[in-house]
Amino acid sequence: MIYGKVIDGRAIIPVVFRLPSQPDFNLDFVIDTGFNDHLTLPSQAVSAMNLPLYSSTEARLADGSQALLSIHLATIIWDGIERLIPVLAAGYKPLLGTSLMAGYHLEIDFQDNGLVSLKEL
Repeated sequence: MIYGKVIDGRAIIPVVFRLPSQPDFNLDFVIDTGFNDHLTLPSQAVSAMNLPLYSSTEARLADGSQALLSIHLATIIWDGIERLIPVLAAGYKPLLGTSLMAGYHLEIDFQDNGLVSLKEL
């Protein structure tokens, strides 16, 4: 089971990153049910983490515009299991999309510090 909380009206889930030769660390991600991929990180964070480039893709952004986005690979710990996942370099906030939550039940108590939980189906 994965737990987070509601902060400023946003459902937040911490994601553990595993980088070579560094200790594991958490980053908080906003759950975005309108985003159907895995994760997004701002380009500066992708560069700072030195995530390897995998490919690029053309994407339609929330504002309707088209953009060419780079796709990087990151190793995360998801529900206790190490996974290699694609990360889009985009936006200003880390976003967690529905592809990463596939096979999970999402429950959110929408109040300040409300519980956010993801339970494997």
